[in-house]
Amino acid sequence: MRVGDLVREMGRTGVLGAGRIGAAADLIYEMFSDYQYTNFLTLAGPMVPSGFRRVIGDLIDRGFLDAIVTNGANMTHDVIEALGFRHYQGSFNVDDRKVLRQGFNRIADIFVRESSFEHLDRRIRELLGRIPLEERKNMAFSDLLHRLGLLLNDRDSILYKAAKQKVGVFSPGLLDSILGMSLWSFSQTETLQLNPMKDATKMAEMAMTSKKMGVLIVGGGLPKHNTLLASVLREGVDAAVQITADRPEPGGLSGAPLAESISWRKIRKGGRFVDVYGDATICLPLILAAVLEKVKKRRRTITG
Repeated sequence: MRVGDLVREMGRTGVLGAGRIGAAADLIYEMFSDYQYTNFLTLAGPMVPSGFRRVIGDLIDRGFLDAIVTNGANMTHDVIEALGFRHYQGSFNVDDRKVLRQGFNRIADIFVRESSFEHLDRRIRELLGRIPLEERKNMAFSDLLHRLGLLLNDRDSILYKAAKQKVGVFSPGLLDSILGMSLWSFSQTETLQLNPMKDATKMAEMAMTSKKMGVLIVGGGLPKHNTLLASVLREGVDAAVQITADRPEPGGLSGAPLAESISWRKIRKGGRFVDVYGDATICLPLILAAVLEKVKKRRRTITG
């Protein structure tokens, strides 16, 4: 049985988690195969450290994505990999004081060498210095990430691929990351003036000019809200799939069902949506493998 066959049979149950995964695969297939869709991928949680860097890069290469909205951490770890450093299999059951003494930082059961962040800081300062001074004034976060992507010498980098394919990378919480700390540190001695309002305008324009707007939400958080908020200007998205392990009862956004978005005009009247509750590192590969059996790539109209 192929993965697509398995997911199709799961969908045919029509109930519980299996039914939701099947429905999610069908909706993402529509988003990826219909040229009228402007597709956003939102990323929260450690998706790059957990091994999804090439998966995301593959979605860019195949033309399925028009924009990525992410936390700063995933871009930090993309740059870490671009600089030749790696993430390691670790364990939850460790003495973190010993982990620190041995020169590692821990993300759940993922380890990363502390020294890699020191190299990142030095390299980022060097790359920023190569951007013309005038461009570093009143600069959008997305423009900065675009320039960094072009300057990275790693063709597997998400930032590199996105820059080459002119896929917008938005990170509204970029300063809340180690990469963000390096940007702040640079700004204390050199010119670097970042303007998040420019990104709000760019995302609003993308939403407003979309014939159809689709969103694949991984993990929730600020990236989810920033994207759905931009869609309010067009009365919401046309299609949305959310994969989250959070619960709705505490009232937090990450666990909020997409149906709640209707009252905020974040999902259009007649819009389709699917909530998948589970670990994205399990659910997303199943869904994407099933979708990619049916659609291999999409032609994008690249402007600018």
